[in-house]
Amino acid sequence: MFTIVANFLSIIPARLIKHTFELVQESITDYQTLTDANLQATTYDRLVRSLLIYGGLMLLAAIFRGLFFFLTRWTIMVVGKRVEYELKNEIYAHYQTLPLSFYRSNSTGDLMARISEDMNQVGMYLGPAIGYGLNTVVIFLMLIPYMLMINARLTLYAVLPTLLLAAGTYHIGAFMKERSEAIQRKLSGLITFVQESFSGIGVLQAFAREAGFTKVFSKECDAYKTSFLRLTSINAMFFPAAKSIIGLGVVLVVFVGGQEVIQGRSTPGNIAEFVMYLNLLGWPTFAVSWINNIVRRAAASQKRINEFLQEKNLIFSKKALRSPIKGHISFENVSFTYPNSGVRALQSVTFEVAAGTRVAIIGATGAGKSTITHLISRLYDAGAGEIAIDGVPIQDYAVPFLRQQLGYVPQDVFLFSDTLKNNIAWGKPEATNAQIIEAAQLASIYESIQQFPQQMETMVGERGVTLSGGQKQRIAIARALIRTPKILILDDCLSAVDTQTASNILRNIEEAMQGSTVLFISHRVSSPQLADRILVLEAGELVEQGTHKDLLAHRGAYYALYRQQQRRYAK
Repeated sequence: MFTIVANFLSIIPARLIKHTFELVQESITDYQTLTDANLQATTYDRLVRSLLIYGGLMLLAAIFRGLFFFLTRWTIMVVGKRVEYELKNEIYAHYQTLPLSFYRSNSTGDLMARISEDMNQVGMYLGPAIGYGLNTVVIFLMLIPYMLMINARLTLYAVLPTLLLAAGTYHIGAFMKERSEAIQRKLSGLITFVQESFSGIGVLQAFAREAGFTKVFSKECDAYKTSFLRLTSINAMFFPAAKSIIGLGVVLVVFVGGQEVIQGRSTPGNIAEFVMYLNLLGWPTFAVSWINNIVRRAAASQKRINEFLQEKNLIFSKKALRSPIKGHISFENVSFTYPNSGVRALQSVTFEVAAGTRVAIIGATGAGKSTITHLISRLYDAGAGEIAIDGVPIQDYAVPFLRQQLGYVPQDVFLFSDTLKNNIAWGKPEATNAQIIEAAQLASIYESIQQFPQQMETMVGERGVTLSGGQKQRIAIARALIRTPKILILDDCLSAVDTQTASNILRNIEEAMQGSTVLFISHRVSSPQLADRILVLEAGELVEQGTHKDLLAHRGAYYALYRQQQRRYAK
């Protein structure tokens, strides 16, 4: 509605210009033919008053036209930004539902590019492209029929160059879309490279590879620049050509209009009127290529966004059970192969863990220890066999509910760029200060925190960069313990902690986690000695299980690993 009114007000001045031309022409003729001075003065005064009225009407039309164009842009921009806001939230929420396998097959930089740069391109379509596109359609639908009513022949010559411009825009559209997709791909690669460089800046500097990475970055930037300039070169050629074609329309209007005036089928006022109409059609026609560029780039970006929006999370609950969990875990002939790499991690693994017991899972690197934790927390689903908790297939539990019952400390500890207090409370957002302190004490990190100048309010930096490896591990343990989980999984999370501190932590866990099931994942045999049972994995297969004493007496894989580590520590 705003667009229609604004364009109607744009047409009025041209019609007033036509009447003004005719009024001036008639007044000059009358003035020259009159001999009486009083009549000449009257004619002159009438002309001046008429010009003031026409001028005032044009001014009012311009003011209200500006107002309605403002309302048009305001409406389009506000709605466009709200839709963009909702789309970004939808994309982010969808990202959160996707499984771990998705993130292992897609780079962080690419994910960020699609939710930021690609979404910005879509936002340009939702705002300026739709606004100017709507204005173009409305002005053409309103003005062309009106021009035909005035003079069909003059309208044909005026609009002909515009049709040529529209045809040219259509033919280069596919080419622009292809180059837009290439630009977005290059940008994703650039963001990925920068993100990885900054995440691994410590390693980069330690190996003195700054100069090499700078060269690679320069190469990536150059590739992006080249792709962008290819698209820009099309626009650089197209815009001057478009202005030239519009100028050709003005020349045709003056030339053909002059013939129409000579033949008495038109007036000089009509020529002036049509020149103004061409100016009204000029920007919409000129904007067609710009709008087309935005639409093509938005289409390329939306295609990339849809690729991830169409990704499905195959890890879901069949029955969405939320029944209380005691902690009994059973694996029955479970096999698993990582979908991204094709590496077989587990092969026909069968074992049971009674509720409330302490079980250690040990083995060399790559034996499949961490895979078991991934399957229990349903970061992945087993390829074959069945996993049950308290006798219920794990797929029957509601996924969020199941994970809320777990306390998981991963091997690769991740801390958020926040305070120590918030990183511990992250495991239980509603935790009180007393609970946070208790969890820190159980993880043997509270005394270290007290030595920091800001204590619990100390910022840990990105990924916990300001802390030592052992401190990060203990913060992660506190984060898991604060949940008082029914199943606690410690995935080799004491590797950076000294032996005495590790023993204190394990003793605290033993006291605090009474009634809960605890799984120790380790490649060292010192920690598993405290477990009720020990499971030994080799190359994804369960080769031994029993107590520390029984496995030593058996003199199998566990005994060999135990003797090997004893000799290593003795040296």
